[in-house]
Amino acid sequence: MRQYLHHNDFGCISRCPSGCCLHLYFGNVALCLQADELADWRHLVAGLYRQHAPHLLDTASRCITLPGPVAYQAFVFTLEEVFLLHDLLMGAGLLLEAELILAGNAV
Repeated sequence: MRQYLHHNDFGCISRCPSGCCLHLYFGNVALCLQADELADWRHLVAGLYRQHAPHLLDTASRCITLPGPVAYQAFVFTLEEVFLLHDLLMGAGLLLEAELILAGNAV
C-alpha cells in the first residue's frame, strides 16, 4: 500500500511501497523521483513561479513551460497549477525532512 505524503486539488505525492522512490502525480502527468531529487524540483518550480507571476496578465493562461526529460517534451501550466505543484513538492519535502529529524538523521 502506498503512503501518501501530500495531496491537493492538482495531484499527490506518494512513497513507493518498497520505499525506493516517490511518485509525483500532477494533472495528467506522473513522475518517479528519488527523494534527493525533490529539492531540485522544489527550487525549479519555485523559480518558475517567481519568474512568471509578476508578468502574467491572464493567470488562467496555460503558458508556463517546464522542460521535460527529453528535448522534444515540455510540461505546460497555468500560474495556479505551478503554485499547486510547488505546494505538492513543499508538503512532501517538509514531511520527509521531519521524518529524518525524528529518526535522528537531521539534514
